[in-house]
Amino acid sequence: MKATIKHIKCDMSKEDKTLMEDFIKYLQKKYPIKNNITIMFLGERNGEMSTGSRTENSELKILSKGRLNRDVCRTLAHEWVHEWQRTTKGMERGQDIGGQNEDEANSEAGSVIKKFERDFPKYEKFMYEGLVGIGKKINLINEQIILSEKENIRENFILEMKKIGIDKLPYSYSSINKFVDPETMNIHYNKHYKGYVKKLNDALSKKDYGDVELEDIVKSIGKYDTVIRNNAGGAFNHALFWKMLSPKKQKPSGEIFDKITKQYGNIKKMKDEFNQTAKDRFGSGWVWLVINKSGRLKVVSTPNQDNPMMSVVKDGGYPLLGLDVWEHAYYLRYRNKRDEYIRNFWNYVNWEFVNELYLLRTKK
Repeated sequence: MKATIKHIKCDMSKEDKTLMEDFIKYLQKKYPIKNNITIMFLGERNGEMSTGSRTENSELKILSKGRLNRDVCRTLAHEWVHEWQRTTKGMERGQDIGGQNEDEANSEAGSVIKKFERDFPKYEKFMYEGLVGIGKKINLINEQIILSEKENIRENFILEMKKIGIDKLPYSYSSINKFVDPETMNIHYNKHYKGYVKKLNDALSKKDYGDVELEDIVKSIGKYDTVIRNNAGGAFNHALFWKMLSPKKQKPSGEIFDKITKQYGNIKKMKDEFNQTAKDRFGSGWVWLVINKSGRLKVVSTPNQDNPMMSVVKDGGYPLLGLDVWEHAYYLRYRNKRDEYIRNFWNYVNWEFVNELYLLRTKK
């Protein structure tokens, strides 16, 4: 695979170009593309592109002038992942806004940026300088700001960028009204979920854990304290849960459906086991359909905000589908009728997302 790089009126410095070249090599290692590709760093928008676009001829167009290096890299990573989806994974083109392709590109772009900064610490601050530069931007705001104050602003900016982010709710509060009422969704998302993320970031800031990904924290939770365990689990579980629901009713399909029917005989048997496990969960917790290390599906339950990927969870696995059975998730509508909440859940499962998780886990 050959990557041809073109610079068109983007005024990249020698240092900018070196960073981008190293980042492109890093992308190729993480998301190998077999065909040749052309990357065009542009000084102005081309056609209908916003900050990035991709053609069927494997040309990636990236708006570069006047943007932070980190933002340029994120746009490049986003378009690169789309090319990887098409040429290496064989995925069909998805919708431009939303959908599994776009969700994966957004997620992978954010993740690979943090991993690159971790693996290339020499670029850490330079990622935030950009082609205009944060220092120059500060000068434009106020030439009188002293050097030490500028450094504090930059450090605070970097710290904000490194915090665990909040996933956007992929639908409105009222769009799954027949399953969960809007008031519950509002409180669940804005108070509980965002509260977990805030408390997690506060806990992480008290000790230098480095630039860590939420999923990596969850997988290695044994080395963290109880506060981080509870809040990292709450943040990760809910970020998954929002995507596991869909306002549009979907039929189970794809390779995950084939796997369920092959292992259980039919999907009803899996649902029956899932439902019973959810009913039997004493107190607060979750019920999950996971795939374990041996490649078998399994229904498991975790207490509180534990996730089946956590190293402290016995006989866990990689989560494919989960249901929050904390009372705050359903009590305003269902009161003590947890079984009714569990039954209604199946009408709102995002089977496309579940299948995508299964493919990500099983396909090399």
